Amino acid sequence: MTDSDKREHEFLSSFTATLMDANGKAILPTKEALSGKIVGLYFSAHWCPPCRRFTPTLISLYNKLKDQNTNFELVFCSLDRSPDQYNEYTATMPWKCIPFAETEELRMKLAMKYGAQGIPHLVLIDSETRQVITDNGVGDVQNDPEGKNFPWKPKSFGEIWPSQYLTKNGLADSADLASKHLMLYFSAHWCPPCKMFTPKLCEAYKTMQKEPGNDFELVFVSSDRDEGSFNEYYGEMPFCALPYENRQAKEQLSKLFGVQGIPNLIMLSPVTDAATGDRTLINPNMRSVIDGGDFSEFPFHPKNYQDLSTGADGINEKKSIVMFCESEDDEEQADIINAIKEAARASKEKGEDYMFFFVTQPGGIGGQVRNLLSLKGNGVTLALLDIPDDGGFYLSTKFDGEKDTLTKEIILEFLANPGARQQMSK
Repeated sequence: MTDSDKREHEFLSSFTATLMDANGKAILPTKEALSGKIVGLYFSAHWCPPCRRFTPTLISLYNKLKDQNTNFELVFCSLDRSPDQYNEYTATMPWKCIPFAETEELRMKLAMKYGAQGIPHLVLIDSETRQVITDNGVGDVQNDPEGKNFPWKPKSFGEIWPSQYLTKNGLADSADLASKHLMLYFSAHWCPPCKMFTPKLCEAYKTMQKEPGNDFELVFVSSDRDEGSFNEYYGEMPFCALPYENRQAKEQLSKLFGVQGIPNLIMLSPVTDAATGDRTLINPNMRSVIDGGDFSEFPFHPKNYQDLSTGADGINEKKSIVMFCESEDDEEQADIINAIKEAARASKEKGEDYMFFFVTQPGGIGGQVRNLLSLKGNGVTLALLDIPDDGGFYLSTKFDGEKDTLTKEIILEFLANPGARQQMSK
């Protein structure tokens, strides 16, 4: 079996074996319906007013694409609450549908895999790579209802980035940045969280610029609503900016890097291909680095361990070790954190894809997770979260936080043999 065949098999296996055709009048094998095609996954529900407003626009586009013999198929992944809602909603749908009966777990897994945190949500999957082409299909359809730019594949960084950028001394040639790492700061003057974060970022920028070897530049990518607001906000910043008039570049950069909320800060490599001007994404969440205040590991490749109080990156997508140690003193917490880091590195070296978190302060995100696990007080506890498995979790029964010293070996053994699955409270 070739790599291409393996990708196709894995992709098709994430669906039911058969799909409902238009209005449930026919049942087709999933392989026959989807194999070799660009596939759209439409997460929606009858009870959702924005979904009901959007669906007719999507039906119109779908019919146009079919009339043009486009190599494309759409699959409805229902988030309806009852069979009656599903049946009423699908009655006018011309595309394929995942059957409603006995598929709730499968539909929820697809929703989590493809980021359907809000609906309507439309994702397009490439016919060859089976990678996501766009996860902003709703916006793409609304902006291009005739499908002239279908399937809305994002342009590369080199295609988007303008020939000049703005410095405090005026415009400069973007070629000057080619050998530097590049941080992009998506923000806006009207955004309260941005205005709280920006002063901290400004100080961090000044600090990092003083460190030898930190060859980088930071560029503000504005979501301000007018140029006057941009100028006022940029006046507070010591770094560079994308010229405000480059609105299309701003939108394309946001789409390329999946920016759905601000403030958002990312780290890119130096230019990797002089001919194209492309760069590699190094860290999609530099905000947690700035909040953490440790700038010693430039260019800040993502770690698989983190203080849960500074961020929870990956906790919703990956199995995650969480070590609760709020009641321990500073020295004991330092030993625990070292054990977590050692286990995280060992796990990564084995090719495993876990996240590792430690909780050193009561309240905050750690306190919320404690409540979800129904853990009382601030006792030392070693847990394994499997949120993708419908909120499953495991508690170590072999590690006694009152008596035992946490080691890398204890953590890795717990990962290998976590014990009985438990269910998070909702």
